[in-house]
Amino acid sequence: MRWIAAAGVATVCFFCLAGAASGANLIPVAPASYYDSDPSFLTGPPDDRRVFIAERGNPGNNQAQVRVIKDGTPLAAPFLTIGNVARSSERGLMSIAFSPGYQVNGLFYAFYTAQGPDSLDPAGVPGDIRIVEYRVSSGSPEMADSGTARMVLKIPHSAGNHNGGWMEFGPDGKLYLSIGDNANAANAQTPGNLLGKILRIDPADPDGAGSATYSVPADNPFVSSAGYRGEIWTLGLRNPYRASFAPDGRLTIGDVGEGTWEEVNAGDLKGKNLGWAACEGFCSPFNPSYMDPVYTYGHSGGNCAVTGGHVVEDPDLTGLTGRYLFSDFCTGPVRSLNLDVPGADPQVTTLNTFGNVVSFGQDEPGCSYVLNQNEVFRIGATSGAGVNCPMPLDPAVPLLPGPEPPIQPPDVSYTSFIPKRAKAGMRLTVGAACSISCVASATATYRITRNRYRRKPVKFTPARVTVNVQPGQRGELNFRINRKRARWVKKAMRNGSRATVFVKVSMTGADGSGGSGSRRLRLIRP
Repeated sequence: MRWIAAAGVATVCFFCLAGAASGANLIPVAPASYYDSDPSFLTGPPDDRRVFIAERGNPGNNQAQVRVIKDGTPLAAPFLTIGNVARSSERGLMSIAFSPGYQVNGLFYAFYTAQGPDSLDPAGVPGDIRIVEYRVSSGSPEMADSGTARMVLKIPHSAGNHNGGWMEFGPDGKLYLSIGDNANAANAQTPGNLLGKILRIDPADPDGAGSATYSVPADNPFVSSAGYRGEIWTLGLRNPYRASFAPDGRLTIGDVGEGTWEEVNAGDLKGKNLGWAACEGFCSPFNPSYMDPVYTYGHSGGNCAVTGGHVVEDPDLTGLTGRYLFSDFCTGPVRSLNLDVPGADPQVTTLNTFGNVVSFGQDEPGCSYVLNQNEVFRIGATSGAGVNCPMPLDPAVPLLPGPEPPIQPPDVSYTSFIPKRAKAGMRLTVGAACSISCVASATATYRITRNRYRRKPVKFTPARVTVNVQPGQRGELNFRINRKRARWVKKAMRNGSRATVFVKVSMTGADGSGGSGSRRLRLIRP
């Protein structure tokens, strides 16, 4: 990512920024004067409507803050202030992530670059990338306890640029983070270091593990590979500044290019090599050792650095729902892709922040946001949309269709309906619709993470369900678990576990064609 001072930035009214794009507008969530330094990242805790905004850091005092928007109101006091933050070049507070069990354990994590040694790391040097755990204050949910800071992971990083900077808990409850190549392309293909990679770790403090501050999941792709760091999930990246998980669980990455191509990568990236520095953009000629991006664009017209985003889940954003948002740091307008079609169907919206786009974000209900170096905007359906996200926390109705490949004939359609969240109970309902008579079947795998009483995650699979679906109608597929197991799931969630269900729906038409869809949904307490 290239941080460039934006000259001649247009003044935007606080109430609205016109510019319809498929029925979408930009609504500032706070006046520009609210921020102590430029915004860098936006997210929200599980089962919580508040919006949390990380600021990159004030170069005057080397402090970075995390701000809170509650019920549409920007709170005056920062949620957290972090000291000793290096702000030079592309450094700073890059992202934050809330534990899946935040409502019980109060834990969250910060990704930032250090200015030098401090009490947290007396041996620290400038530029060190830190992943630090914090806990919310026991006295106020609007304040973090900075005294609970615990170093989870430190990565030496001497260059001011190519830090990476994204961090998020995946659908599997593990923490994923992106690290740049430290401005040395050879690092991306060096399996013995963590630079130029996507990492996957369990950040929980491992009991009885000596000096270890996190653990490496046993199912990481290179755990048993000689010469490889076990934390590596994906390698061959230059500067994966922003990434996200699509609703169906696919990892999407905006990897900042060098002199020619910017790229968006998406799919099952476990163990994949994305090719930098042997390839920038698509490999030519094709090289089976590397996974090509789903989309690239060149530097014509002033383009310089991709700012990766996310797949829109807000059904009110007509024309954008289900499409992947991204931008270019130097040219500004929000763009979108369809990750499910060849060529990705690139489109340029009329949404323009009139400033350098540094990040996109989603809150817990599923509304979309875009950040430039001065302000944060919610993407609203109309010019009169307010700051508050109108989506419910439990979007059980209507159910949103999960992405699926068009493997059926063009005049036949198959659609699966799988919610993003569902209430824990004895029944879980998903749907299927076909344009011709079909048979729909579905499988589900429940996964309960460990908690303070249970050391290991637990999985179980209810019986497969099948239903006949008439043309143009939606069939319901109901998974049932017994009362005892339902009570056990709810108890585990109360004790801090995160409960998810991976659902796959398959449909076979009377003519032999078919389709499918899948999604990992999260269970919430009734």
